[in-house]
Amino acid sequence: SDTGGNFYIENVFEELDSPNEWFFDTQTRKLYLWYNGTGIPPRDTEFVVPQLKTLLTVMGSQSNPVKLVTIRGVGFRDTAYTYLDPHSMPSGGDWGLQRSAAVYIEGAEDITVSYSTFLRLDGNALILSGYNRRAAVEYNEFAWIGDSAIISWGYTSGSGIPGYGWDGTDGNQPRFNRIAYNFVHELGIWEKQSSFYFQAKSCQNLLIGNIFFNGPRAGINFNDGFGGGSNLTQNILLNTCRESGDHGPFNSWDRQVYVTKVRDGTASTIKQWDDISYNYIIANYNSQEAIDNDDGSCYYHTHNNFFAYSGNGMKNDFGGHDNVHHDNIYSYVGIGFSLSPQWEGHEDYFYNNWVILNGDGSYGHGTCSGPGKTVVYNNRISTPNANVKECGYDLKQWQSMGNDPGTVAETWPSDVDLINGIKKLL
Repeated sequence: SDTGGNFYIENVFEELDSPNEWFFDTQTRKLYLWYNGTGIPPRDTEFVVPQLKTLLTVMGSQSNPVKLVTIRGVGFRDTAYTYLDPHSMPSGGDWGLQRSAAVYIEGAEDITVSYSTFLRLDGNALILSGYNRRAAVEYNEFAWIGDSAIISWGYTSGSGIPGYGWDGTDGNQPRFNRIAYNFVHELGIWEKQSSFYFQAKSCQNLLIGNIFFNGPRAGINFNDGFGGGSNLTQNILLNTCRESGDHGPFNSWDRQVYVTKVRDGTASTIKQWDDISYNYIIANYNSQEAIDNDDGSCYYHTHNNFFAYSGNGMKNDFGGHDNVHHDNIYSYVGIGFSLSPQWEGHEDYFYNNWVILNGDGSYGHGTCSGPGKTVVYNNRISTPNANVKECGYDLKQWQSMGNDPGTVAETWPSDVDLINGIKKLL
């Protein structure tokens, strides 16, 4: 029916009608391929039929971890697809996920994966599962990946279901890991809910100096607000959200309460601040936001980034709070910020930013008055004619009422001025 769910059919000869499709006749042992090219296939064409889903496993436990293993200069390729394998909910975000990858690491300390290639893997490429400490995944290339490139997914307790629940105080999660200087492109070939880096029930990680482009959904995804204390810095993201919408190059959720000891050493539902800084992010294709702090996301410190395009610069909704954006450039966006109502003492902040709008009009939607009023000041707003509004008033009128001190409106900058601003920022 028109309202039914998706289903899959394979190996039907009558459906062999498009390039790259194939049919295998089990009776005659003959393979039929609709060649994606001009003329007949070259005589030296090779056909690879992957059989394995995992190529390398490092398996220990929290009480007896594997230690000090280095995987360097290895090529991993040609694993079988896993997008029809059983999935589960990693945590309170949108994702369903299979806990598997070509390289599977669990119960380990000080593992290094470096200078390696991950090519044409039809499932996830690498997963840090459960207890992991100080893993380094750096200087690798990931390309033509069926699902996600790097996954960091922990275990919790307190629900009666092993690995799930609100309690993360036992530390059985990936923490203090370094994802650095990887080159990642062409992923999500099969699984569209996929990213360069995904984390759930994981915290205190560093993502630095990575380059990612060409994926179907967000480039970096935090599926929950578990623990906090992660740092995203000096990364380049572009060409994300190519096959989906309602999010941006970075996407976070915080729908589920977790208790950890990350913030101050005592058990608490309040997470440590996550930091997003000095990144170069092009929010093209179907990106709705430059930074999408979705569904209750909180305690994000976002500063000194360059963002280009998208509908919103800063976004926070459905109870999100304590998000701070300052000293960023939002270049040719629809609006500077769009925020949910705030609570007194947990306001969002937006200051010292340069917002270049696509047109004249409002440069932000926040809480305009009363308890929880959004804190906004000292921004530079560029529009075609320097006509700027805020909270339904012309900017100067709004400021004359004691609001948004120090913010200025001006016409669009020249390309040279913008480039110089980016250089100074980063």
